[in-house]
Amino acid sequence: MKNKYKVFSLVAIFCVISNASSQTSRPDPVDFYQLPPLPLTEGGTVRQAPSVQPENTQPPRQRYDRWFPLLGDKAVQMGYELPEPFGIGINYMNIRQNINVKSIAFSGLGIGNMAFPGDLFNIDASKTRQYSQTRTLRLDSWVLPFWNVYGIAGKTRGHSISAIGVDSDPGQFKGNLINQMISGIIHGMHNAGNFDNLNFELKFKGTTYGLGTVLAAGTGDGYALVDINYTQTRFDILDGSIDALTISPRAGYRFDTPGFAAMGLPPGKLNLWVGTMYQNVQQEFKGNLSELSMPASLKALMALANQNGKGRFDVKQHLQSPWNILLGAQYGITKHFNLATELGFAKRNSIMVSGEYRF
Repeated sequence: MKNKYKVFSLVAIFCVISNASSQTSRPDPVDFYQLPPLPLTEGGTVRQAPSVQPENTQPPRQRYDRWFPLLGDKAVQMGYELPEPFGIGINYMNIRQNINVKSIAFSGLGIGNMAFPGDLFNIDASKTRQYSQTRTLRLDSWVLPFWNVYGIAGKTRGHSISAIGVDSDPGQFKGNLINQMISGIIHGMHNAGNFDNLNFELKFKGTTYGLGTVLAAGTGDGYALVDINYTQTRFDILDGSIDALTISPRAGYRFDTPGFAAMGLPPGKLNLWVGTMYQNVQQEFKGNLSELSMPASLKALMALANQNGKGRFDVKQHLQSPWNILLGAQYGITKHFNLATELGFAKRNSIMVSGEYRF
């Protein structure tokens, strides 16, 4: 019995000692929140943690460092891609169109010392077709991002072929026997078909000068523009000129094109457009009758009436239809060089080819 009490006493003492030991070894709560130690440098000093820089969410501001176009820097900041401000190009234009002849008049004719009246010959042109080729050099500059000005100079040559009839009214010359007789001969030959439906060919060539301007607008890859120019062609041999006012609105879309590594070409741009062209053309041709190409029957009559070589002609004509439709394309091989072509159809058929260098 005494031994049981001794065992119980020893167990009680052991529990008291164990409880006191556990109280002295309880961990400090601060130990649970300690930061990881900073790494040391080779010198034993504490390395500072790198500071975090705030991110710049705004895109870098683009700059435009050319003098022209004016306000180019504003346009670039708004997201527009501007072409090089200056350009030099070579253009070729081939046109076929119908012409309305207002009048054809002969003057300075006569036999010996007797002059023929100006209304002795009544000339009617029923159908005229004109063919012309123009080669020009063009210089241009973008003054503003939406405004281009240019000048052109070159050579134009061509010809027109008219179906004409030559007649005369003897009743107008009563009292002048010789004029009445000649008028009767002309009238009789017309009725016999000798002076009817003759091919009257007029050849011309000269120097072309002109000024023009382009107004443009666009959004995204779509754009629209209107081209306005005035040109004058002064003839090398004939008197007179061709004065033309041209207005051409166009609308198009620009595509990105892949590069051609085999040809060494970088990615480029392809512009496709549709438009229309208005031309107000006034043509007046004057010159010596001896310079005209005439059918044999009319040439024989003119040889008789123009023995003194002073015979002159005066032809006034204008376009039959001022409008036609345009389809065009321009391939930008690089930002400095591009090629373009444009087709015109409806009542005026045309083809234009050009190459341009921009700088």
